[in-house]
Amino acid sequence: MAESLVDPNFDRWTQNFTLIGPDGEQFITNMGEINFMREWGIRVAINWASQIGASIILLLVLLLLTKREKRKSLIFVINALCLIANTIRSILQCIWLTTEFYNPYTVVSNDYSRVTSTNYGTTVASNTVLLILVILIMISLSLQVWVVCVTLKPMHKWVIMGGTTAVALVAIGFRFAVSVIGNIQTLQQETMIEYIDLTMHMHITQAVAVWVYSCVFTFKLGQAILQRKRMNMTQFGPMQIIFIMGCQTMIVPAIFTSLQFYDDVPELASQSYTIICIFLPLSAIWAGLVTRDNSIGYDGADGHQRLLRDQFVRTPTSSANGSKIVEKGMAKSTYSTYGGSSKDPESPVAMRNGSTAGNAIFVDRDWSVDEVEASGKRTAV
Repeated sequence: MAESLVDPNFDRWTQNFTLIGPDGEQFITNMGEINFMREWGIRVAINWASQIGASIILLLVLLLLTKREKRKSLIFVINALCLIANTIRSILQCIWLTTEFYNPYTVVSNDYSRVTSTNYGTTVASNTVLLILVILIMISLSLQVWVVCVTLKPMHKWVIMGGTTAVALVAIGFRFAVSVIGNIQTLQQETMIEYIDLTMHMHITQAVAVWVYSCVFTFKLGQAILQRKRMNMTQFGPMQIIFIMGCQTMIVPAIFTSLQFYDDVPELASQSYTIICIFLPLSAIWAGLVTRDNSIGYDGADGHQRLLRDQFVRTPTSSANGSKIVEKGMAKSTYSTYGGSSKDPESPVAMRNGSTAGNAIFVDRDWSVDEVEASGKRTAV
């Protein structure tokens, strides 16, 4: 058997090979570049595809668990639009991997002659939708800050809203500049390498804007929680949930944004948009679920909808506690309410202690009984 003539120190997986360029001249590339493209494409495809799934799932959850009357609120509409825009953005980014822009020969030779108008349109649309998504995120954050600051003095409220809005406008301005320049460079078949500093400033301003918004409503909610604790109101409720989610909205997107400056995993920076889009409605969904009593069921054709959407209303005193009150003979009233359907009137039923038995029937009006004799004559008793 003939001995191998290949140098044992030669790395065959990064060897060079020759291609013909668009001008007819030969140029040299290597297998290392092709392999890097392969790995990078798989990584970003997984990353973008996971954002599609997460956005669609949370959008369905948001639609199912939000009460019908609250679906007309501005905050619900904005959060739903954020998830829709993020889904479209991620789909367009995945489609980009199938265009001629990501053809190995196009990348190594910078020959864009086979790129179609549809490929250009996909890239421009992706950048534009991302700009719209950033605007929607800033609007949603502004609405949340407005809600928590509604009890402040007018001057304090307008100062906070003015400051946060200014920071948001700066972030949107950088995002707008990068989107416009990126679209121009795409149409001119150029890269964004010379605008790398502008891109970094865009990521920094967006992270700062999210931090500022999150700090404002997290501080305000934390102050309210401390005040409730001084009044011995320490139960875990919606306010604590929104506080927790506010802290997460501060920390987690900032971590993913900082990964933009880490060369090994630069594709994870795009997760910051999805995380914000998920955290904003998730806090409201979680807070709504905590306030529900899962021990209650409702019999009827739409029973599952009433359970999910919390259409029925129940006081803190449960029916089990009400029966204990009757047995102990406590002179206190409990009420049960039927909600939602017009067929179930909201009629309070009072249980009161009597002098004879705990299960006696009481009628709150004057009454009399007529004894009917066999002869048909009535004698009032």
